[in-house]
Amino acid sequence: MSDSSTEVTDESAFRERSLGKQVLFTIVTLGLYSLYWWHITHQQLNDGTDADFSPALRTVGLFIPFYNFIVMWRTSHDAEAVVDQDGVILFLLFLVFAPAAWYLIQSGINATARGEA
Repeated sequence: MSDSSTEVTDESAFRERSLGKQVLFTIVTLGLYSLYWWHITHQQLNDGTDADFSPALRTVGLFIPFYNFIVMWRTSHDAEAVVDQDGVILFLLFLVFAPAAWYLIQSGINATARGEA
């Protein structure tokens, strides 16, 4: 979707997920679902794009102070392959209003999974 350095290499690696259910699961689990979302998103970006990173290391990196900003930065830029937004904008959205970044990334993943990329 975007002219980024990271490109989609395998559309079949992406799976469409309901945003409404994600919000519900996040509320019911008191936010724990969002950690699962980060992990599956990292896994999909690793498998479906030419991004070079370890999904497990990135998910664990969210718990390490200050390193979590690096994880969000890299994820934002790697998600450019499925989103029509610049990685800097996604990163700033994560810092200011994370649900907006989540929405954009998941919507991009859903569109890629449907073959609309």
